Amino acid sequence: MKRLQYLRGNNGASNVTPATGGDATWMASCRRRTQPPRIQHPFGRRHRQIVQKLVEETRLAEEGNRRERETLPMDGCAPSSAPDHRDGRESVDVRREHEPASPDGQLTCVVCQSVFSTHRLLQRHRDRANHFGQALEGSDPLSQFVSKDEVEGPDIPATNVNQKGAAAQEWLKHRTAILSKFTTSEKLSIKSSFLQGGEKLVVKQEINDKIKHRLQQLDEFEEHVREHKGLSRDDYVSRITQISQELHQAWALDQRVKALKIVIQCSKLLLETHPFAFYPSKFALITDILDKFGRMVFERIAEKGEIRLVDHQLPKYFKPEHVFESARETCRNWMYKIASVRELLPRIYVEMAVLESYSFLENTDFSATLIRLSRAIRGVGNPLVAAYARAYLMRVGREIRLQDRSFVVENVRDLYLSYNQLYSNNVRSELTIFRTDLADYLSLFSPAYDWIFQTLAHAGQYDELDSIWRQSFNQAEPGLLWLSLLSQFPSDFVLSKCLELALYITTTPSTGVPSQQLMVLMGQVLSRNLASSCDSNPGKMLNVVWPYFSRKEDADSYLQCMDAWMPYLLRHWRVKEMHRIINDIVQHCRPKAQAHHVANLTSIVHALVRTEQVDYQSLFTTDSLMGLLDIYPEGHSRAEAAKILLQQFLIDHDRPLNHPLMVDHLLSIARILHDTLNATSVEDEKRQISEIAIALIDRVDFGRDFQQMLSFYGDARAAFTNLDPVLAHLVQAINRLSSRTRQLIQEHNERTGHFVRACGAFAYITIPAITCPMVRFRLYLLSSQVALANECLGQADACLEGAISLVTEFSPAEEQWIVSNLSNLLSTLLVQPDTPDQNRLHHLRRLLRNVRTFSINHALHRLRSTIYIQAIRLLSAYIQPDYIYHVPDVESNDRLYLGDEDFRLEAADYCSQLLTELLNDLNQLGNENQYGKQASLCLELFSLLIESADLKAEPSLTQLAAKLFLLARKHNQWDADYAWVKRIQALRPSQSDDNAGGSNADEEAGLDLVAAFRVFDRDKNGFITKDELRLAMELIDESMTEEGLNELIKMADVDKDGRINYEEFAKMLL
Repeated sequence: MKRLQYLRGNNGASNVTPATGGDATWMASCRRRTQPPRIQHPFGRRHRQIVQKLVEETRLAEEGNRRERETLPMDGCAPSSAPDHRDGRESVDVRREHEPASPDGQLTCVVCQSVFSTHRLLQRHRDRANHFGQALEGSDPLSQFVSKDEVEGPDIPATNVNQKGAAAQEWLKHRTAILSKFTTSEKLSIKSSFLQGGEKLVVKQEINDKIKHRLQQLDEFEEHVREHKGLSRDDYVSRITQISQELHQAWALDQRVKALKIVIQCSKLLLETHPFAFYPSKFALITDILDKFGRMVFERIAEKGEIRLVDHQLPKYFKPEHVFESARETCRNWMYKIASVRELLPRIYVEMAVLESYSFLENTDFSATLIRLSRAIRGVGNPLVAAYARAYLMRVGREIRLQDRSFVVENVRDLYLSYNQLYSNNVRSELTIFRTDLADYLSLFSPAYDWIFQTLAHAGQYDELDSIWRQSFNQAEPGLLWLSLLSQFPSDFVLSKCLELALYITTTPSTGVPSQQLMVLMGQVLSRNLASSCDSNPGKMLNVVWPYFSRKEDADSYLQCMDAWMPYLLRHWRVKEMHRIINDIVQHCRPKAQAHHVANLTSIVHALVRTEQVDYQSLFTTDSLMGLLDIYPEGHSRAEAAKILLQQFLIDHDRPLNHPLMVDHLLSIARILHDTLNATSVEDEKRQISEIAIALIDRVDFGRDFQQMLSFYGDARAAFTNLDPVLAHLVQAINRLSSRTRQLIQEHNERTGHFVRACGAFAYITIPAITCPMVRFRLYLLSSQVALANECLGQADACLEGAISLVTEFSPAEEQWIVSNLSNLLSTLLVQPDTPDQNRLHHLRRLLRNVRTFSINHALHRLRSTIYIQAIRLLSAYIQPDYIYHVPDVESNDRLYLGDEDFRLEAADYCSQLLTELLNDLNQLGNENQYGKQASLCLELFSLLIESADLKAEPSLTQLAAKLFLLARKHNQWDADYAWVKRIQALRPSQSDDNAGGSNADEEAGLDLVAAFRVFDRDKNGFITKDELRLAMELIDESMTEEGLNELIKMADVDKDGRINYEEFAKMLL
């Protein structure tokens, strides 16, 4: 195994450290074109005869195997001729698809046949010639693989499926991050013989006659390679996908050699590093193909060995002895084929891809193989290529989950040995040629280093991690290493090292990774681990880093550092130092921050309000925070910062706000949100800002300092002039404040009277700024009612005028809403006294004029009829000697016009006018043949006359009621006929009436009982069921619950049959 470290690179040249001692002698002997070396041994002639006999038997076995190969076909391949291997080196042809034998075959090539035969002979004569082991030093290096196959040893450790799955998930996240971050707009190229099109690539090699015959088949294969140039990133990914599909197809067709050729060519693509920015993504794409190839080889061998895999892994108690000899021989063939690849990098990558297949051969852990591969990577000259090769080695080694993880430390130490190559003159010259900055070039190493050190963190002990950490200080430019060490090592390890590292960074200049990049990462680590950040010695740490931050003049690097360190600074500094930090940030960004600074500033604002135990009173009572918001560029970024502050404050601070300066600053911050609104702002944005403003307004409470509250509401109105919900809420708040004053004072004095009148004026002035007329109407009506309750008759009258003037602006689609709110207004007019300088019933007359105009413009005759009927009811209430409700300390019209007969006559006359208009509407409906609407209006007028008119004093009204009733019955309108129930109930005598009055009412009601019963009895069977009763009650707008219906049936059903007959119906109503 030791000699396999000396594998050849491109064109047969060695890419590793020259051999010394016995290994150099062995390599020199391999280069001789003579017969196999004579075996020298001090044990004498007899021993030499035994060895010569073994060699002769080996030669005879080779001839027999050659004859056998000519007669027996291989597994998946045709027979091949034996290449020349007279110089003693491996020379297995892996370039031609149909000539060499498949690795799956039982015999591969002459060299492999010789190795196998020699191995079997040595096994046969081990007891006789085991002391001649030293004599075999000149044998073929591939025979070194065989020496371990049959040695007894411990079982192969079972792979931990869960841990391997975790490693795969980690790599998937890492791969996704690589593909999203490392991209390029430059044109790419790809070389392959398995893609259609492209330019033919002529491969010229200077070779001598000595190896011409051995490489002639390889040159023939190289002639088929084509180069595809000018590819975009997406085109390149598409070509890689095609190659992956070609690999899958070749494997499905049992073309094993072709599959091997594909992965070798893919591995060669990793030799090309330009364009640099795309190399990490190229690595991720190519290793996907290598992973697929490794899985296919592993599963193929397991299938031949009849090993049942569990979740694509070997069973828990697997041993190499469980594998059939044919499968083990197939596995060895694959390893020999891969070891025969000429180029160093493809050979390493392909062997790493099939590393797990060693489980079928080796009976110990994989540490020796992994260490050998790590040392082989030393021969890769390009530091970027070598770094990613080591990362892939770490990945496959991590997925195997070995008990002995010494290869991890060995790999990291090898990485340290070649680390200085990143800053060599050759690299700098190459970067100059391709016009690439050193910082950009170094950033390409981060994904590989991150994975390497992450694996070390998973596998290493504390002393190993500490040793690696200490060794990093010995490098000339260790910044790139520290980036990965800080991000990948455990936080409990890193925290104790941060102070030492901070001292080094702040005192040592660097030409590699910028110092602020390291400080940013360190700050992020400390801020993520605030609970345990005391391990970092925060007092000394702040004394080291704060002068470093303050001295920075570049705003970009300064804000990046402050963004990362802000949570740590706020956690370990006192509250008064917070203003020092904010002022320093403002000083570095004056007069205005740039657009690309917004993300850092917003993150700093987040940290200010999301740290533990925020002192909001100190934060919002000084000018430092407002200065921080002032340096924001004008626009939505500043509003976003203000929103963060307000939202977090409203979440955390649930106590009432009564500090004037704090309230003023919060209102100024909320005004920033409002000022960003314009005509293009979406409704959702307006809604969110309105909710924040309303929540802030509700949080302010100055107790009994009502004048301060009124002043605050005035400031809030000036701050949110474009937000209708906020203005409406302010009107509600001012009315609530006025009502609260009335509740506390009981009777207003001169001072409180002026205050409530100011509140009424505030509401009256604020309402017109609201856009929606219906919202304005309701607020006017509410404000008038509140003003009336506070004895502010002038404000109440003005608000009623404003509400009445809005009737013509209503939407005709909201007819039901209009009826409901106008009825509420009519109820308020009953207690609103007439204005002395206006005519009597001024508000009512103006309201009905507007209703008439609105109904005519929008053809809403039903609306006008309904409001007129409600107005007649109001006029009927007006002429009563005592109103049914009053407002305390307010004299309504019943007191103003007490004993005034002219007022009664005027109200009665106006009532007659309205009734005349309703009768005209009734005739118009008949002329238009709208008999249903006519009957409905007839019944409403009939009910109005029965309820409100004095039928005994006015016989004409009795005759009118009878005509209305007959007209309604004439059209036989079922739904309208249900109004008879209300009429009969209205005629039902009260207990206080005398017998004569009760008899007359019963006679009048009996005239219509039969008709009313027929209306309820829909199926004409002489009984009213519960369903019929439910329908009837719904049609007369008296919907009842199921429980109410059952109770009503139970009360009326005397014979307990569950139905109501005529006698029971009459008894229930009369």
